[in-house]
Amino acid sequence: MRSVAFILLSTFAFAAELPWNMRETEMTPEGRLTFLAKPWWARAQALAEGESFTLDLNKDGKPDTIVMKKDGNIVEAIDDTGRAKEIWNTVSTTYVVSLKGTGLVDRMIVYIDNDGDGKSDEMEIRHYQDGYLRYAWFGENYDKDGVQIFDLKNWSYAGNNGNNKFRGNLQIYLNKYDPKTKTWIPLSECPFAFWDYNKDGHGDIVLRVSAAPLASLSGPDSDYANNYNYMWAPEATPLAATGNLNVRFSFNIDPGQRKDPLNKPHYNFGFTSVGSVAYRYPNMTYTNPKRRPPQTVTRIDWKQGVQVGMTYPAKETAFNWDESRSVWRWEGEFFIFERIYLANTGGPTQRWNMRREYSPKASSARQIYYSEADRRYHLVGASEGWMEVGYLVNKQKDLEFRWFDKDGDGRLDTVEVFRPDNPLPVRVSRFDPRGRAVALSREKLIDEYNQKVLPEALAENRVLIAALKKVASDATADAYEAEAAKAEMPERARYCLDIARELLFLKVRDQLLAKNAAGPYPQAPADRTKYKSMDAGSEKTGYSMGDSIRFWQMVRKIEQLQDEYGAGKYSQAAKTLEQIGQ
Repeated sequence: MRSVAFILLSTFAFAAELPWNMRETEMTPEGRLTFLAKPWWARAQALAEGESFTLDLNKDGKPDTIVMKKDGNIVEAIDDTGRAKEIWNTVSTTYVVSLKGTGLVDRMIVYIDNDGDGKSDEMEIRHYQDGYLRYAWFGENYDKDGVQIFDLKNWSYAGNNGNNKFRGNLQIYLNKYDPKTKTWIPLSECPFAFWDYNKDGHGDIVLRVSAAPLASLSGPDSDYANNYNYMWAPEATPLAATGNLNVRFSFNIDPGQRKDPLNKPHYNFGFTSVGSVAYRYPNMTYTNPKRRPPQTVTRIDWKQGVQVGMTYPAKETAFNWDESRSVWRWEGEFFIFERIYLANTGGPTQRWNMRREYSPKASSARQIYYSEADRRYHLVGASEGWMEVGYLVNKQKDLEFRWFDKDGDGRLDTVEVFRPDNPLPVRVSRFDPRGRAVALSREKLIDEYNQKVLPEALAENRVLIAALKKVASDATADAYEAEAAKAEMPERARYCLDIARELLFLKVRDQLLAKNAAGPYPQAPADRTKYKSMDAGSEKTGYSMGDSIRFWQMVRKIEQLQDEYGAGKYSQAAKTLEQIGQ
């Protein structure tokens, strides 16, 4: 790892040997850049909208720079190669922008072609305030496809849309400019890194690191990394006082190459981990001689990013699974600012049909287990979790699941099910999770989840739903079944059938209990003529011994049905239900 002193010496040495294109954009010692002293500034001010002129800055007799008035802004486009046929391109071009043509530089957009193949490999967006450099977004594209990394709107990152290349093999990151040391310091999203193992153009794993002052966790703003106001501050927190305070780490485990359009990125599950770790990583400094000073940036090496996510020393961790496959976010699956607060998480994101689990335990490894009880992967060490069901087949909340680890062994073993119109749970099941450790290997999960877990869960759901529908019906359950039938992915179909099954089970259980309670035994007096008779009594004559025995047998059968259902023993529950109906 290079020292700050080495970086400074390299930066200053390089500054003395700047080539012509970098001298054109050289800042003052205070870090300021303007057009006001340029010999061409008066000519630029006189331009009408859409007009331009060219410059020959390298003095080779051919234009290498265009100055244009575009959308009311004055833009200087510099061909950094000095030989491009078209100056205004996005390969090796630097765009220096004075918004509204004030003469103060507000943005610098740079495209860098590292290998000279005519395709840009890197992109950066430098932000200035009153002409002073404050921070920059950087992007490194390892796919060699030349796709633009950041989509721009009025010379700024346009936001969350499908035109950004936040996918494939790539990383973006933010660095804050430190005018004291004239270096780049990691801040906020540093990095957002993506890996595309099956080469389908999507992201298979995404890592997001929150860089912020180590002292900020105990300060007034515990979501420091997501407060963009700090990016504009005149000074930067020194690297020695900067930490990695939050890691979001998400996986897609779809089989084969994905058919989803590139503007619909999806990840099945993700971790959100909070800690307080110094920002110190091997090979975290990267110097590009084609970059304008400062030429050295600080970020986690992309090749080591997955390992960082796997081994981040977390003080607390959340686990998130997009059960209904409804979230199309390039950032991955991460926690939401509800119920439990995790600092520097960012957000908010999807609320509905998202399974959330939380572990307050310190952990230096991301670990999951598979529960035979519910055919799902869970966070090792989770003490609680929840999922709100709804707004999928209608515009309302249908159910809520709450999970707890009652015996403290790091496995969820109790579920409470709520309806929106009842503050008390309508089902409480304590169960053996029958959990087994699972390696957090994307390749192994792809095979197990898609070839075994989902097909078996779908088959079991269909068998039990068919048995339940012989006893009762439910309109909302029907709607979820219909949604499952048209689902393109088995994961969404499975979730919809899960909810249909739960709604039907509650309906059947309540109907069986109500029917049993409606007999002569609970209300009527005893019929002394049938004191030892198995014949049925009546409300008029009183109940028989047989009535009380049959009532209790049914209670036990219904309880058995509920226990089997709560334990995830659905085939047994279907047989028990059949016995009840006989």
